[in-house]
Amino acid sequence: MVTSAEENPIIVFFDESHGQFFNQSLYSQALADLEDLGMHIVFNSEILDENSFEGVDVFISTNPEEKFGFNERIHITEFLLEGKGMLLLANPIIEENDSLNGRGDYLNDILRDEELGALARFWTETDPLKADPLNDIVKNDVDNAGIPEYLRLVINDSENAIFTDYQNVSSIITTSCSIRSAFLNLIVASTEAYAETPLKEPHLYSTNIAVLASAGRTNDFGSRIVVGGSSIMFSDIYDPILNSTWYEGADNAKLWSNIISWLAEASQEVNPPLTISELFLPFILGTSTIASILILCGVILFTIGSGRKPKVVKTSDVRIQKTKKSKSELGTSDQKNASVKTTKRDRRLSQIKKDKNVGKRRKRK
Repeated sequence: MVTSAEENPIIVFFDESHGQFFNQSLYSQALADLEDLGMHIVFNSEILDENSFEGVDVFISTNPEEKFGFNERIHITEFLLEGKGMLLLANPIIEENDSLNGRGDYLNDILRDEELGALARFWTETDPLKADPLNDIVKNDVDNAGIPEYLRLVINDSENAIFTDYQNVSSIITTSCSIRSAFLNLIVASTEAYAETPLKEPHLYSTNIAVLASAGRTNDFGSRIVVGGSSIMFSDIYDPILNSTWYEGADNAKLWSNIISWLAEASQEVNPPLTISELFLPFILGTSTIASILILCGVILFTIGSGRKPKVVKTSDVRIQKTKKSKSELGTSDQKNASVKTTKRDRRLSQIKKDKNVGKRRKRK
């Protein structure tokens, strides 16, 4: 199982700035399990900007109730182009509670970015009685966890890292919308399942209705994107039919930790940018070689053009003068090196520590 050293923890960015019903209070068990793995959680309640993703490894958004702005989507794409991880969770249409209804169309806005090149989309359709596009819901009248909307799915995939490399996931319980055009279907409904529109009309009978998928990408960068049709399945909401919270149902908790661990590996696999010192030596060697060649060519051309014979100089006669740096110059150099070493992750971790100290002082009062 992936864990992080204290000096270099995985940082998870949990967005709450778009009206998400499934916020940190309803994901307390799931987020606590990530912290037990050594990860740090950053909760966001502000509009996403160029500083939001400093030091972040994984971005999570449960089903939003508000659109992501144009600039916000640009910053998300820039974050992923650096080779990071993202989890987007929608929710099926649930007539009994509008708060639970998923807005896959808002998440699709992120996935549609041409530069990102993601393939997967949440299925949505406009209800004639309502202005907003709504997700569908996957049902199974034959084999379910109590009612047709509650799917009990067996995981037979023994090769995918999400199910085997961390904790073994053998089954899950979910209520989910469907995902179309995915690069890789990770979890699919059983053969008796079908997907139903907001008008209660089956629109899809299939042995391959995806409820969890890898979004895929057409561009060549090392990000990882997972899209899921259920936010509720990882929540603390207790369901009397299941006689447990959704998170505690079947192997839902294991699947959650596995997904985030797998997404975090995308950030760990990206080669860190070269430091100034690493770039300086090749630069000096390259410029020195070019300068030597130019000087030699110049000497030859001058000798040929002037008719003079080249004079051989012994290397022992050449004295190299070394200049000493003043203390002020050395001090300035040290300051520059210190500033270079301050990374985005360091700044983010420093902010996390400050927030925790503030929280402790408030509790004491």
